Amino acid sequence: MSSNNTTRALRFAAAIAAAALLAGCGGPGSPLGPPKPQDILAKPVHASSLKDAHFLVTGKFTNNGATVGLNGEGALLYKSPGAGRFKFQTTVAGQQVSFEDISVNGTDYTLTVPGNGKWVAKASTSGLGPNSFTGTSAFKYVGEESLAGGKAWHASANDKDGNPFDAWIRESDGYPLKYVIAQQGNTLTLTFDKYNTGVAIAPPPASQVVQG
Repeated sequence: MSSNNTTRALRFAAAIAAAALLAGCGGPGSPLGPPKPQDILAKPVHASSLKDAHFLVTGKFTNNGATVGLNGEGALLYKSPGAGRFKFQTTVAGQQVSFEDISVNGTDYTLTVPGNGKWVAKASTSGLGPNSFTGTSAFKYVGEESLAGGKAWHASANDKDGNPFDAWIRESDGYPLKYVIAQQGNTLTLTFDKYNTGVAIAPPPASQVVQG
């Protein structure tokens, strides 16, 4: 073998060895595995292209020993300081009931119909918003799953109040696809269907608000 051929062979062997070394050390192109569950849950908050997200709400709760279904819709606003709203309807004892919640600037506003037609305002440190789903404890990576909206990481955690929830975050862009929330035996599922529609979330008019 000529010296030039020997040199080329050595360089080729060195390149193969370097690639194997990088793969063994977790370098570029190696299977690094999923992010930590804390990082997965925080991805929507840090996704620079995500401004707002709309979701559909389904769920059930127990009322006087009977299981009652509900459905509705809502949205999360990811622009600082972040906000959220949702509204659902259900039927209790033959009567249609609706419940609406708006969380903005550290205050929760709730409206129940039938009622007195007024929103009840309460200061809150755990209102509905993007940070509600970043978790505070019991973080767990569940696995990788394919949903209608794309391939997603499935992670779970507990929120500030200790309520467990599961999240499915799209791998391609860090957008939320689904959240399932459990609280005192009740379950809510948020399924996201629209993003960046320019939604605005603001408090109700002051004339329609009473302090809780």
